[in-house]
Parts: sequence; structure tokens; C-alpha cells
Amino acid sequence: MFYLTKTLAVTLFTTFVLATAAQAADSVRLEWIIQGQFAGFVVAYDKGYYKDAGLDLELRPAGPDLKPAVTVAQGSDTFGVGHPNQVISARSNEVPLVMVMQFGQTSASTYIARKETGIKKVEDMPGHSVGLWFGGDEHEFQAMLRAANVNQSDVEVISQGFDIVQWLQGEYEVMQVTHFNELLQVYDQGIGPDQLVFLSPDDYGVSLISGGVFASEKTVKERPDVVQAMVDATMRGWQEALADPEAAAKIVLKYNSELEMNHQVNQIKAMGVLICKGPTMDGKFGFTEHEDYEVAQKVLLEAKLIESGIELNKAYTNSFWDNAPNEYKTVKCD
Repeated sequence: MFYLTKTLAVTLFTTFVLATAAQAADSVRLEWIIQGQFAGFVVAYDKGYYKDAGLDLELRPAGPDLKPAVTVAQGSDTFGVGHPNQVISARSNEVPLVMVMQFGQTSASTYIARKETGIKKVEDMPGHSVGLWFGGDEHEFQAMLRAANVNQSDVEVISQGFDIVQWLQGEYEVMQVTHFNELLQVYDQGIGPDQLVFLSPDDYGVSLISGGVFASEKTVKERPDVVQAMVDATMRGWQEALADPEAAAKIVLKYNSELEMNHQVNQIKAMGVLICKGPTMDGKFGFTEHEDYEVAQKVLLEAKLIESGIELNKAYTNSFWDNAPNEYKTVKCD
């Protein structure tokens, strides 16, 4: 996960546009390439739901050197896809981002080990090794260690790459994976859930929930109609994507033909794991819960990623969710 600093907030990037239409009036910066992880946005774009809501919107990819929090902060994108901890980090550095819709309701990450390691819970980690993504992503597992009263010095922490090779080769025992990508790659290797132990941040009260849409405070105040259109159409897109992952995957492949169909179907289903939690299960898909921001801020403070707390009620708003059509507030959950 990415944490915005004052220096990065003013960094300029060259915008690479992934859309077949001409330059649009507004844009959303995704977190990565077009893939099933963003199926709700792609379905809404392809079916014209953004245009139906009165919004001329362009989908733009991101990557290691192109971050939504930065591009939205500098004004080159209207919206970004990201997480509450990123918004809190930005606001702590006087970059006023606001989450306007929360589709993910749990962490994108889980942590897996083969059963033969003998690891059953985080409390068992002393003397064992874990691979984590650094640059911000490591702080969730470190918070899990603190919650389990495990000293990090008793655990070998290794910086892992963006694949599963090191873990497969036994270079470390526990691996950080996303539900929608690396975990699926593990399954593709013939390693099933019954062969694994899952260490979940939810079990330790430190889950950094993922998957929301944010905008600048200026956009929220001055262009509420645009924000409402974005929220309405995106909720509608996710509703359809989760209802029919196969159809949604075919749409995703129209915009990134290098992807593999079955993997994209599974990725969209895995996104349902992140979405079908918390308020979603009470018919409140897209809703933000204040407690998730309290958890995120606590993790950031303990990791010394921010110097002091912010006014959390300014970091998000449910006003656009309140005004969204009721028929978009439920999604299909298995």
C-alpha cells in the first residue's frame, strides 16, 4: 500500500491513458492495469453507465511509479482507487483527499503458510519467516505481530517480490498474498486451501480495508454532481460484475486482451471476498464505516507513518452513498 508524502504530492507524472475514447473531461486512476480487480469500473464504462449518469469518464491504469493518490492530489485525475490508510496518510500531510465510496470491506491481503510448517496462528511466528511487500504493505502484518504480542525481532522478515516463486522454493514460510492475484496463482500450482493455513488481519483487529474511490476535497465541494454520477455508476457496475463474473470477465478482456479468461473470472469472484463483508452483508454495499478508519489510523500511528491523528470524519463521506439509488446498494454474495 502507498503512503503519500508532501514531496510525492507535488511530483509530476506523464499520464498514460488506457481508453479507446478521446480525451475525457474526467478520469479515474486505477491501482494497476485493467483486470478483474477493477471489473465494476470496466463494466460500468463498457455499458455506458457513466455516460448514462452524465459523466464522461476515462479509465487510466497505474503502476509502481504512478500512484492514484499522487495523480488526484496534483489534479491530473478526478478520482482514484485506493484505501482508507492512504487517504489518512495524505490528509496528515495536508493533502485533502476524501473517500466517496467504499466497495472493499476487508484487507486485500491475507497471509498463507503450508500446514507442514506447523504455523497455525500469528502467535506461532517466533523462529519462523515471512515474506512481505515493503513500501507500506508490510505494516499490516507488523500490526498483527503487535496484536499477538510477538516481537518482530523474533521473526525473520524478508522483502518479497511480486510473484510467488520465492515462497514456492521455500525461501520463507509465510507469504503475503492478495485474494485476487497471488492466492489464485498458488491455487494454480495445485496447492489447495486444505493444504494451507491462513493468517487473517481480521482475526487480530488490524485489517486495512481496501478498495474505495476517492477524490479531492475541492472536487467533492465544487462538483458534487460529478461525484454522485461516479458513485452511482460504479456501484451499478460492481453489482453486475458480481452477479455474472463470466460476462464481466469477457468485458475486461475487451480492454486487456493479454489476460486469461478463467483467471479473470476467478479474480472477479475473489473480489467478492473483499466486498461481501461488513455493511455489504446488511444491504449497504458501498458504505463506509468509521471504525475502519479508526483501525487504519491506529496502525499508521503505531508504525510512525504519520506524526499525529487527523479528523477522521473529514477523510470520508457517506453522503453520496445516501443519495445513490437503493437498487444499487445490494450485490450478489455467495
